[in-house]
Amino acid sequence: MSTTIRFVLLCEGSSDQPLVGHLQDLLVSHGATAATGRADWSKGRVSAKLTRLLESGEPFDLAFVHRDADGPNAESRIKEIDNGVREAVFSHPYIPVVPVQETEAWLLIDEAAIRSVVGNPHGNTPLNLPSPEHVEHVPRPKEALRQALINASGKSGRRLKEERKRFTSRRLVLLQRLDPEGIVKTVPSWRRLEQSIDNLARDLGWVVPTETGS
Repeated sequence: MSTTIRFVLLCEGSSDQPLVGHLQDLLVSHGATAATGRADWSKGRVSAKLTRLLESGEPFDLAFVHRDADGPNAESRIKEIDNGVREAVFSHPYIPVVPVQETEAWLLIDEAAIRSVVGNPHGNTPLNLPSPEHVEHVPRPKEALRQALINASGKSGRRLKEERKRFTSRRLVLLQRLDPEGIVKTVPSWRRLEQSIDNLARDLGWVVPTETGS
């Protein structure tokens, strides 16, 4: 059975748009034949975003709702998303996307990618990055990532000043290069996202049955 999933990612800002590609890959790896999606970074509460999506008349099969936890666990954000779904009377399937503490936690663990994105892949300045299992205990991963990029660049003086201005573009490239099958798979919040997709795929029958020999 061919299953093409159309989805919308309600994200926090335009810089999170690269998540669309990763979600497409995850949907396919968990049973969809194909997946196509788009990002919506309009402002407002979850319920307001979902209501606008419903009122748009756009055809879609699934909504991903992205909210950084901004804290040490995801429970309060997931509850916020669930409440928004109820307020909007949103009957489509949906999946929360809740990085702990911030989306940057998913980018802070790949040393090779960080060194590469600043153009210094063979640098040896210690970056002291957290392990995937402990990165969600870093209270401000965005600032930690900013500092890691600066350290990895090995720059000083005027070049360092210019590097500091490039954080947004560096972060965007790191998110684009994120490998859904790489080290991020060991981060708890990413595992929860994958499990949610797998559960939904099974509930809705996307999973292709394994063929057995006769």
